[in-house]
Amino acid sequence: MRSIKKRLYVGLVLATVALAQQAPKPAPATPKTAARRPPASYKDLKFPPMNKITVPEPVRFQLPNGMTVFLVEDHELPMISVSALVRTGSRWEPADKVGLASITGTVMRTGGTASRPGDQLDEELDRLGAIVETGIGQDSGGATVSVLKEDIDTGLTILADILQNPAFPEDKITLAKIRMRESVARRNDDPGEIASREFRRILFGKDSPYARVPEYATIDSITRDDLVAFHRQFFQPENVILGVWGDFDAAEMRAKIENTLGKWARGGRPQPPVPDIDPAARNRAGIYAINKDDVNQSRVLMGFIGGKRNDPDYYALTVANTILGGGFSSRLMNHVRADQGLAYSVGSSWAAGWDRPGYFVASGATKSETTVKIINAIKAEIQKLAEDVTDDELARAKDAILKGFAFEFDSTGEIVRRLMTYEYFGYPSDYLQRYRDNIEKVTKADVLRVAKQYLKTDNLAILVLGREKDFDQPLTALGEVTPIDISIPAPAQTPLAAATPEAEKKGRALLAAARDAMGGAAVMSVKDYTETGSMNISLGENEIAMQRETTQSLTGKVLNKMQTPMGEMVQGYDGQVAWMQTPQGTRELPASQKEEFDNSLFRETLWLLQNFDSGSLTVQALGQSEADGKPAEGVAVTDPERKRQVKLYLDAATKLPVKKVYTAAFMGPPGEIEEIYSDYREVSGVKLPFKTQVFQNGQKRAEQTTTELKINPGVPNSAYQKP
Repeated sequence: MRSIKKRLYVGLVLATVALAQQAPKPAPATPKTAARRPPASYKDLKFPPMNKITVPEPVRFQLPNGMTVFLVEDHELPMISVSALVRTGSRWEPADKVGLASITGTVMRTGGTASRPGDQLDEELDRLGAIVETGIGQDSGGATVSVLKEDIDTGLTILADILQNPAFPEDKITLAKIRMRESVARRNDDPGEIASREFRRILFGKDSPYARVPEYATIDSITRDDLVAFHRQFFQPENVILGVWGDFDAAEMRAKIENTLGKWARGGRPQPPVPDIDPAARNRAGIYAINKDDVNQSRVLMGFIGGKRNDPDYYALTVANTILGGGFSSRLMNHVRADQGLAYSVGSSWAAGWDRPGYFVASGATKSETTVKIINAIKAEIQKLAEDVTDDELARAKDAILKGFAFEFDSTGEIVRRLMTYEYFGYPSDYLQRYRDNIEKVTKADVLRVAKQYLKTDNLAILVLGREKDFDQPLTALGEVTPIDISIPAPAQTPLAAATPEAEKKGRALLAAARDAMGGAAVMSVKDYTETGSMNISLGENEIAMQRETTQSLTGKVLNKMQTPMGEMVQGYDGQVAWMQTPQGTRELPASQKEEFDNSLFRETLWLLQNFDSGSLTVQALGQSEADGKPAEGVAVTDPERKRQVKLYLDAATKLPVKKVYTAAFMGPPGEIEEIYSDYREVSGVKLPFKTQVFQNGQKRAEQTTTELKINPGVPNSAYQKP
C-alpha cells in the first residue's frame, strides 16, 4: 500500500512540474500585485483587532415574590423559550441519600403534576410540538419550556405547575431509581470515566459533596417523602432566576409572567450555605493507582485543588494553562504527543469554580509500556512553564482564548443563560467583557509568576489507571503508591436475626435432608456437570430466545455457550481469568464479572449441599413459608468472610429445593433474585430440576428449560481458559 501511495505521489509531482513548465510565466510583480501577494508563512498573517462584544441589553426586573427575571427579545423565529435556574443542587443532599437531587429533578418532569400526570403531559407537549425539561445537577437545578409563540400562555402555565406542584408518583420514582441503579452497575465500564471520577474523589475526598457518587444503598434509602422534602426546601420563588427569550414584546411578556409565576407565594425557607471543601483536600500529593487488567492503555491524571473564577490570578492562570495544555498548539501536545510520541491524547485544564474552589488537572492516555515516561514528561512540561515563556506562545494563547468568545454568544439563549449564571453566582453582568479585558492584560511576567506560585509538581496528586504488569517501570519508582478500590458495594441485604443454636441445628438438618432427597452420596460425588437446553430472557416488552450449554465445575470454573440471535457468545472462567468471546472477538471481563462468577459458585445448590457443614459457613433455619404455592421451609446460608448470603426454600413434603433467593446482577443492576425450580428428574443418581424460572425484584426475567444433563463429564481444565 505504501509503494502504491508513493507512486501516486511521485506521479502527481511529475505532472505538476510538467504543467508548470508548460504554463506561461507570470508577469513581473508591480507594486500593486506585490501588495496582494500572499505571505510566505501563516505566521505572517495579520488580522485586525477583534470587535468589542455587544450583548443585547436585557429587561431585568424582580417580582414581589423575590423571583429575578431577564427578558431578551429575538424576533428571528416564532418561538419562545423560558428557563428557570433554581438555587439547589446535589451538594445539599444528605450523604446517606446520594442521588436524591437527580431523582427529584427527573421525576418532576416524568411524574408531572396532580392536574397534568406525566404521561398526559407528554401527550399535550406532543400535540403542541413543545419541549419541557427539568433536572438538578451538582450546583444548581432548572426547568425549561420551549413553545411556539402562540402557545406561550400554555407553556408558562405548565412551567409554573411543574415548579410548584410536582406529583412525584411512586411508579416514576421507582423507574428513576432503576435507571440510576443501572448507571451504578455500569460505572466501571469506561476507563476514562473511572479515572475522572476517582481523581475527583482523591482531590476532594470520597465523602465530599463535590465528589461522592450514588451507591445502591443510598438509592434504596430514597423515598417519596425525601423527594417532597427536598423540593419544598429549595423550590421557592426567591430561589429562582427566570430567563425568557424569543419572539415577544417585553412589556406583554412581563404581564404574562406576573400573572403566572408572579402568583407563586414566597417560601421563606433560608438557603443553606455553600458546602466547604475539606481542608485536607489542599494536600493530596502522592501516587494513586487503579490496576485494571482488561485494558492495554494507561490513563494518567495529575493535579490539585485550584481556585475560583473571581480570584485575581484566574486570568493569568487561564493563559498559563492554555500555553501548557489548552489546545493543539500547547506544549503538552507539541512536546509530549508530537515530539515524544507518548500520548494518544494529552492536555490540561484550570477548572476554576464559580462559588467554591475548582481544580487543576493535566492528563494523558498512553500505551501501558510508556506509563511512567508520560508521567515524567508531563511533570517536566509543568516545571518548564515557570522558567520561560516566549512572546509567540503568549500571543497565541491569548488569541485562542479571545477568539473562543465567538462561541460564548452564538445564540440568544446562550447569552441569556450566561446572564442568569452570573446573577446566580453573584458575578457582574459584564463579566465576559471584564474577562476579555483581563486576558488581554496578561503579560509574560504574569504567566511566569503564577506558574511558579501555583503549578508546583510537588503538590501533584497523580492517578494512574492501567495494567500494572505491563508498565515500563513500577509506579513505586515514583514514590509510595496508594491503591484505589473501585469495586461497587453490593446492595444492602435485609439482616437476619442472630441465629440461635436451635435455628442453626435445624438449618443444618434441613440441608442434610435436602442432600439426601437429591441423591445423598451421589450428590457428594459430583465434580462437574454439563447442562444443555433453552432460555428465554425478558427485556421489558421484548423477549430473546437462545440455546445454551453450561458446564459448571464445583471448583469454581464455568463455561457458558449461548446461541443468540446475534450469533454465538461464549463466557468462561478458569478461576483466575473471566472472559467473553463473541463474533467481534475475545476479551477479558472486568473484575466485577469475575466476582460474580465466584458468587455464582457459592449459590450453586450442589456446592452448598457439599459444603454447608465445612465450618466456614453459617446456617440457620428461617421457619415455615410458602414457595411457588407450596408449603416450604427456609434455610439461610451465609459466608461471613465474603459477606455473601443465599436463602434456600425446601418443599415441606419432599425436601427438594423449590426456591432460592439471593442478591445479584441479572442483565442489569443487582437486585433480589428468585429462582423457582420444578420438573425434577434423576440423572446418575442425582435429582435435579429441569425447569427454572428467574424473577428479579418480583418481575419475571427468564425461563430456563433443560433437555440434557450430564454428571461428571470430565471436562478438561483447558476448556475453561481464555482462547
